[in-house]
Amino acid sequence: MLRVGHYLFKRAESKQEFEQVHRLNHRTFVDEIPQHQPTGTGALVDKFHHKNVYLIVLRDDRVVGMVSTHDQPPFSVADRLPDPKILDQHGTRPLEVRLLAIEPRERNNTLFFGLIWTLYAYAQKNGYTHLFISGVEKRQKLYERLGFVPLGPAVGCGEAAFVPMMQIVGQLPGKLEHMKKMWEMRLEKGISKSPTQPVCLLPGPVTMSREVQASFSEPPIYHRGPEFIDRFVKVRGLLGDMVGGRDVAILNGSGTLANETIAATLAAGTHRGRGVMLINGEFGERIARQATRFGLEPHTLAWAWGEPWDLDEIDEALAHEPEGSWVWGVHQESSTGVLNDLAGLVAVARKRGVRVCVDCISSLGAVPIDLGEVFLASGATGKSLGSYAGASLIFADREALSTLDRKAVPSYFDLVAALSSEGPCYTFPSPTLAALETALRAYDTPEKARTTYARYHDLGAKVRQELRRLGLTPLAAAACASPVVTTFSPPGEEPSDIFVKRCRSWGYAIGGESAYLSRRRLVQIATMGAVEWDMLAGIFDHLESWLAKRVLAGV
Repeated sequence: MLRVGHYLFKRAESKQEFEQVHRLNHRTFVDEIPQHQPTGTGALVDKFHHKNVYLIVLRDDRVVGMVSTHDQPPFSVADRLPDPKILDQHGTRPLEVRLLAIEPRERNNTLFFGLIWTLYAYAQKNGYTHLFISGVEKRQKLYERLGFVPLGPAVGCGEAAFVPMMQIVGQLPGKLEHMKKMWEMRLEKGISKSPTQPVCLLPGPVTMSREVQASFSEPPIYHRGPEFIDRFVKVRGLLGDMVGGRDVAILNGSGTLANETIAATLAAGTHRGRGVMLINGEFGERIARQATRFGLEPHTLAWAWGEPWDLDEIDEALAHEPEGSWVWGVHQESSTGVLNDLAGLVAVARKRGVRVCVDCISSLGAVPIDLGEVFLASGATGKSLGSYAGASLIFADREALSTLDRKAVPSYFDLVAALSSEGPCYTFPSPTLAALETALRAYDTPEKARTTYARYHDLGAKVRQELRRLGLTPLAAAACASPVVTTFSPPGEEPSDIFVKRCRSWGYAIGGESAYLSRRRLVQIATMGAVEWDMLAGIFDHLESWLAKRVLAGV
């Protein structure tokens, strides 16, 4: 056992430590290195687990790295050796290094060499003469710097390739001792502390890819110039194609502006019926308030937080509306994590001759959306599209708006003018457009779009699976769960703001400080933007460790 700075290097002993090892193995050898197929549990138990010794690195009771070894045949490296007899030579006492895994956010030379040094100390203390490993081919040079020599060519396994390698215990490179001293000094100074910026699991701002960030940093260009106009037209076309072919207005503002524009447009139309507003969360309530500011007085249908729209109730309500009326709701209610049935709503409204308006601010880019029969829809760039906030999107059919009485419509809410203009009607910042253009590359072919939607789907499923495994039930049922926002109550009676601060101390920024969440004691994990599983998986290890301590303390 060795403690250096925030890290404790030791042999795994407890059930909790072994379970964390298995999950780290799954993230490394299933999700990252596709050597094994997914298990469905998020845990990968090594086939030699019964005889393995696990040397682990703990940070705040969380396993962030591990190496497994064993000394009992059969050895898995034997299948990769040109001559397996080397394992049985007289005077040889082999120790196989079976697995090596380190959390991506903790990967650095100091931690890696510290784990390797712990392995050598274990080998020397127990009288082993040779270390054998199946080294990942792309990391071969790193192993060679540590004194391992290849014993044969790389051998494929799944989608990875491994090189059989050996190290004679006691013949370490002379610089390794120096590395250990430097490693201890650097860790004591805190170089390997948690990043100052936590992993962003908020529903906005979202995590942006390096490419999107780089585009945002491009020198600004004139928003009336030909280069800007060409790019503006291209982006509008990409957005329209994403949703089944619609006209698109892009305004300089947040998603709230898009919904204000929809309200202004409805108010400028022929008033046929009151309209119906669908509310099952904070953002449904918000657009209802916006509608009344523009003189609309719709009939409202409301459901409990966490419940999806009831299409039968909607059908009954629309039966009392004249043809040409409208219905308006939020597709993905990000306050609750509910994904409502937009296709079902369109079918009900079509039957009644009612126009559909829908808030797609957080669902745009998260799931495939067909707005072909939707009258008006809102979107925004700072959510699932994975770009910066600042562009407000409205999807419509310009021809269907030709009868509007626009005289009383404020100029900034004039949707017809925005749709009719080749470029922006008013000043538009080119960095926002450049970042959005780059973000849309993830959707510019059907294949890329399917890949992006599948990534979001899988991330959301894993988040919900881990929460349920830890006894925390998502607010939205599986049948109507959003793939990018999962809302749940903190354990016990802990207030939302305290739990949010706790997660931040672990290195993760989650939602829960908004008044509409905190007053209901709710928090949420969002996986919008350039979030990958290995970035957020550690939060569940922290959570599990904390919950275990609560149980032991009788809380």
